[in-house]
Amino acid sequence: MPAFRDHFIPCCGYEVHVRTWGTPDKPALVMSHGLARLADDFDHVAPHFTDSYFVLCPSMIGRGLSGWARNPDSEYTLPFYVAQTFEMLEYFKISSCKWIGTSMGGLIGLAATAEAAGWIEKLVLNDIGPELDPTAVARIKSYVGTTPEFETIHDVEEIVKLVYAPFGITDEATWSFISARSVRRMPNGNFMMHYDPEVMRVFAEHIDSFDAWDQFNALSCPVMLISGAKSDLIPPAIVEKMREQKPEMLVLIVANCGHAPHLNDEEQIKAIKAFLTD
Repeated sequence: MPAFRDHFIPCCGYEVHVRTWGTPDKPALVMSHGLARLADDFDHVAPHFTDSYFVLCPSMIGRGLSGWARNPDSEYTLPFYVAQTFEMLEYFKISSCKWIGTSMGGLIGLAATAEAAGWIEKLVLNDIGPELDPTAVARIKSYVGTTPEFETIHDVEEIVKLVYAPFGITDEATWSFISARSVRRMPNGNFMMHYDPEVMRVFAEHIDSFDAWDQFNALSCPVMLISGAKSDLIPPAIVEKMREQKPEMLVLIVANCGHAPHLNDEEQIKAIKAFLTD
């Protein structure tokens, strides 16, 4: 039997895929993925936490095996992702949780904490903050806004290695895993990225006005920031600004890594565990 279970649950009128690890009698820990990613991204992370937590890894609407929006402009947005998050927690009868969010997943956690204080007890922001470097945003727009087709998984892996080079991945097995789960097969037999292209259109149209400093400054729960030493999305100047606003924030800088650390080494896992436990 697998160590995880896949659930397909109703959230705000859509079927959402949630992969859970561990048993529901333990405290809840949500792991939330980045903009163009999905629940499977945490398959290498979640098993490290099942001794202490019931781990939930959702694929947000428009990604992976979750449903696609009927109204993209209003539903591929942070407020809608937060609403789906609350319905997911209610479905599993969870009244509070701890949260690890990579990139967009961190913003969902930040927004959820601002909307309903107390639901998230501790928040880990993986290479994301209340302000984003505009050059990095332009870079992300350049690759998520295209919808290429691929004839083979080998072709997929070549582009995945290029786009996600900043993750800090060093082994071929992980690249193969990510590549195979980044795409879906089309009726013509080719592959394309797993997400609804409308996700990226809406992102591109709204991200330039992003500012979450009010939410960040209002955080009442303990927060940890993981930042790639070479991250262009939240470069050192933004990290330092976050530190000035929250001197008590724990910060882990990951060497030889950009946006965003893949949470794939012992140091990162150990630091997260210590923060969540203290």
